[in-house]
Amino acid sequence: MKLRALVLAISLVVTSVLTANADERVPKVAVAYDIGFLGDNSFNDAVNIALTQAKKKYNLVEPFVREVPTNGTAVDRLTRLRFLAKSGYTLIIAVGPGYRETVRRVSMEYTETQFALINDRVLGQLNISNIAFNEAQGAYLAGVVAAAQSRRKVVGFIGSEPELLASFKSGVRSVSSKVKVVNIPFPDEISALKLALNKVDVGYSTWDGDSTVLTTVLDDFAKKVTLILETPDQYFARLPGAQSVVLATINKSMQKPIDELVEAALSDQSLIDVLDESAGIYGREYSVKNSGISVRLSTQATRTTRSQLAKAIAQLKKNSN
Repeated sequence: MKLRALVLAISLVVTSVLTANADERVPKVAVAYDIGFLGDNSFNDAVNIALTQAKKKYNLVEPFVREVPTNGTAVDRLTRLRFLAKSGYTLIIAVGPGYRETVRRVSMEYTETQFALINDRVLGQLNISNIAFNEAQGAYLAGVVAAAQSRRKVVGFIGSEPELLASFKSGVRSVSSKVKVVNIPFPDEISALKLALNKVDVGYSTWDGDSTVLTTVLDDFAKKVTLILETPDQYFARLPGAQSVVLATINKSMQKPIDELVEAALSDQSLIDVLDESAGIYGREYSVKNSGISVRLSTQATRTTRSQLAKAIAQLKKNSN
């Protein structure tokens, strides 16, 4: 009788230990890159550089960190994210809004897995961290740079986003009420773009579909117009051949978002600040204040431009407190 009781007690202990071990989740991080994989000179490369730094900082090696490509089809995206979730990765970082629908579906299938969607703020679910950027601040700073640098006192906004146009105009006005802003809708006919570029000497382009705006300036306005571009949104912004006409780049930094995502995952936590309470959207917004948005000036920038930019950045940080 005593022997049976002893065997039963040992069995219960072993069972409880095995159950506890089964319940314990080993933190593992996966990154699903967008079309183009590494070498895209855009978000894939920016995330990879940040992840490489995080690997060193937190001593991450395979299989506790994994990186996968995609061919861009809905089936491939879905297959890869399901595989990663099924393989026990506790944080799956998807690069770019192209994964939006896939993340929405797989996050509902694997509710205990945390997902992060880079450069998006649409999906409303607690196990999705939307990693968003304050693009309005970037547009505002672009306006400051354009107004301070312009000699003709006429600058252009090249794009199709009313909110960013408004922020750009606000940045221009903060420098001088005498500087005129020309709205140059794009994508549009090249002839219309050229006609509008004849009126300005600095243009801020938010168009990231292709390099048309850049090549047009390089070919026809190389000594007349300089551009303010965006990285890593615009893969062409830092190409060597572009630098002669690039006055500045508005940068979305991936280093802090990736670092904070990995750090949280290793502590079995998540980045779930409230981004939109009514829509139930969580994640984290990166801005000038938390080093998510920055400006890189070329050597063409004048001392006045640098001074005005520094003042504007300081003011944005102060207003964020």
